[in-house]
Amino acid sequence: MDIVRYLPHHDVVFPKIFCHFKIESLFQLRLVSKYWQSLVTEYFKQRRNLDLSEFGQRVTLDAFLQMTSDNKVLKQLLVPEATSWLMDKHLLPVIHNCSHVLTDIDLSNCSQLSSLSLHSLAANCRNLTKVSLKGCAWVGRDDFKQLVINNRDLRKIDVSWCWSLDDGCLINAAFSCAFLEELVLSYIRFVTDSALVIIAMKCKGLKHLSVKRCWQVTNCGIRAIGDHCKDLKILHVIDCRDVTETSLARLRVRGVAVDVPVPS
Repeated sequence: MDIVRYLPHHDVVFPKIFCHFKIESLFQLRLVSKYWQSLVTEYFKQRRNLDLSEFGQRVTLDAFLQMTSDNKVLKQLLVPEATSWLMDKHLLPVIHNCSHVLTDIDLSNCSQLSSLSLHSLAANCRNLTKVSLKGCAWVGRDDFKQLVINNRDLRKIDVSWCWSLDDGCLINAAFSCAFLEELVLSYIRFVTDSALVIIAMKCKGLKHLSVKRCWQVTNCGIRAIGDHCKDLKILHVIDCRDVTETSLARLRVRGVAVDVPVPS
């Protein structure tokens, strides 16, 4: 590895070598010497993607801070399942520093966060294309509405298990985010056909919709999705008691993957 000392860091080492290292390897490299510690620290400052999905709660707060504290160029931040260590005071500086470039964020099941984090995202970010807030009970209606208004290029929204959201929030998202391709609304009890009809008319490029266990959804809402969203590929409607083959049969013929088995 001594040859690395003589290579341009930002033009060769970081984009051609370090980008292929696993995160564990980078932290091990930091332990070799002060030189390598400094070099890895500098790499973390300019890294544009940080995907901690495979680690979940095994990530330590200290490691997260080392990877993000001085970074101002993160485009992707995926920290799902950080249930025991990620708090607002740790995430807010990252949002503030990277709000101008952040496009993809996953905070699924980060239960220690609060509405402060969503408020910061909504107020500061304008370029988000993917937002995953699955299982975040702290997601509030007003901040969610502001988030979608300020991020009209959103392609993916996952707000499953965000129980406080209702038709008004989703209608707002439909009017604001016409380019939506994936919308996951599972386990939100306030979702009704009214929202689905507007989503169908405004988000015609929708490819993946999940309304699993949205008990107020009926054939009427699913029929509207089928009529308007010609690119639909995946539909999750399991445990939607009033959704039947009346609306699903036509989608199956089109090749849409439906999670409810065909009645025997």
